[in-house]
Amino acid sequence: MPTLSAVTLPDHLDQEKLTGSIAVVIDVLRATTTIAQALQHGARCIIPVASIDSARMIAHKRQSALLCGERGGIKPEGFTLGNSPAEYTQQAVGGRDLVLTTTNGTRAMHMCDAAYEVLTGSITNLGALVNELSTRDQHIVLVCSGTDRKVSLEDAIAAGLIAQALQSTHTPDDSATLLRDAALGAIQSHGSLELAIASSFHAARLNDLGFGADVRFASQRSCCPIVPRFDPATGEITGIEQPQKTLG
Repeated sequence: MPTLSAVTLPDHLDQEKLTGSIAVVIDVLRATTTIAQALQHGARCIIPVASIDSARMIAHKRQSALLCGERGGIKPEGFTLGNSPAEYTQQAVGGRDLVLTTTNGTRAMHMCDAAYEVLTGSITNLGALVNELSTRDQHIVLVCSGTDRKVSLEDAIAAGLIAQALQSTHTPDDSATLLRDAALGAIQSHGSLELAIASSFHAARLNDLGFGADVRFASQRSCCPIVPRFDPATGEITGIEQPQKTLG
């Protein structure tokens, strides 16, 4: 069987090991949750960008593109949308190109350029993601985005749940096994997945900023049938739609 590994921060990536592998970038609060939501609601594509200045330049060059994202959880001046999945309704994003820059998730995606393929994962698209990955013969690397270059509990939990769901098709190495066991332990300790996610430092910060509803939404398991795929060659994220079948 192909193998499955994980890193708790993108800075820990071994670029050589990415070659020929599928990288799954995870930023539960909130980039990869928001990306899946935007594609489910009809966005044509999403262009992840590392910096605010670059995002402004790209959005200016793309006719009718929407400028989206956050810094420190807050929508920058002049941006149309922030990083709250609730903002990405069909009315707001249907048929539109979205230029997205975030503190953690978009940076992690660009750090995976050497991978054979880059997908994004969250709690909300867990089932669809596992459906897609379970059919693949490549090595998989789960890449937790973290928060301000520190490990995020919510990303580690999502990675652990993915590792648990894929253990019949992919052999987890020690890193993936550790996150699997840690995720299951955190959920058991807190009494539910939702409470475990809510206990994280990043969740507490978002609550303080008034985004508690985003934390609750991002904790909903397998409610989105979209698997976002980032193509470094075009710079665009588009969606692979999966049937509403939950393995995750």
